[in-house]
Amino acid sequence: MTATARKAFEEAIALEQSGDLDKALVSYLRAQEMSPQDTEIAYRTATALLQAGYLEEAQSQLRRVVFSEPENLNARASLGNCHLLLGDLENAAQNFREVLELKPENRNALYGYASVCLKQDNPREANEVVNRLIAILPDSPAVLSLFASIQARNGNSAPAIAAYRKALKTEPNSLDALLGLSEVLLRRKRYDEVIELTIKANEIAPAEPHALEILSDALVGKGALRDAYEAAEAALKLRPASLTCLVRLSVLSRKLDDQVSALSFALKAHDIDTKAQEPLNALGAALAALKYSVQARSVLTGLASGLGLDPSVRKLAEDIVASAAQADQHSGDDSVHAPARAVADMTSAPRDAEITAVRETQTGKDTVSRNKAPDGRQLGPETASGKDGPAPNLLGLQRRDRT
Repeated sequence: MTATARKAFEEAIALEQSGDLDKALVSYLRAQEMSPQDTEIAYRTATALLQAGYLEEAQSQLRRVVFSEPENLNARASLGNCHLLLGDLENAAQNFREVLELKPENRNALYGYASVCLKQDNPREANEVVNRLIAILPDSPAVLSLFASIQARNGNSAPAIAAYRKALKTEPNSLDALLGLSEVLLRRKRYDEVIELTIKANEIAPAEPHALEILSDALVGKGALRDAYEAAEAALKLRPASLTCLVRLSVLSRKLDDQVSALSFALKAHDIDTKAQEPLNALGAALAALKYSVQARSVLTGLASGLGLDPSVRKLAEDIVASAAQADQHSGDDSVHAPARAVADMTSAPRDAEITAVRETQTGKDTVSRNKAPDGRQLGPETASGKDGPAPNLLGLQRRDRT
């Protein structure tokens, strides 16, 4: 390593330690340009690239290091992480196993290999590996969350809940722990706790739709269908091509007596995956609710036989949706989910919503206050009922009711 390369390299290390990863990466790359054959610089550059999310560039660097120094286990474990993040589970597992054969207590490889086993639906082996890891790092929130995920996959909900809670004591804003605990508690029907956890998760990561999806399911469990719809709708805005969100909205629309919206969401979900069962089930249920029993049976028959959706049934569904949209446009209702008045004299539940920035919970309670406006004002009986303004729902979403 030349003197100028050494200076740039030491500068990069100092910047990385101070938390300025972007500037550190620039210095690492400059040092590497000055000393391209130095594997130490190449490895540190690769780890900085990996942290910054430049996965393919990091992978290229790490392959070069591993080729030059096969005994560099840290580089091989980091290469495994690159493969894991890029979705190449087979190569990731191979790299992690090779590291663990030579150094069984390597934390990076243990964590990575347990994660690969979990993704490959091999929870038993994942459990064996993560138990080795948690013996080394018993208080790490990341390790506790991984351990809890594996316990939950194995059906051991009690230790999973305990591990998630322990992780949250150390790191209260751990998104993995909040979402993982929410999923376990949802299966136990502890809906109020799930609502509290997922609202917090959404506040921490508002661009992450998974929290809203879990929240929607919890609200369905409590019977709050309109709130559940709005949570699912917010999740769909974040992930427009989500089959699960579209099916969830189809089911909720049907329960709220908006069968045309149910039909529309089911069609969109079917277009995403024409072989998936859930969209066709939702489509058949919507057609049955609209009294098209023959066509509904055709959908279910096509599902059972593997023939898929009959073109004539699809044409009927598209015509129903288009006819309802045209009728709503002529009536002056330009809302996204307007009532389907043109089909079978149906009326839909009101549901246009805009998300406000305030979500609040009652102190000492698991439910969310409905007696305060988003700006913090205490609502009187008239305001809370919507006479002086729209009533906030369970999430703090502001509903523009059209009753």
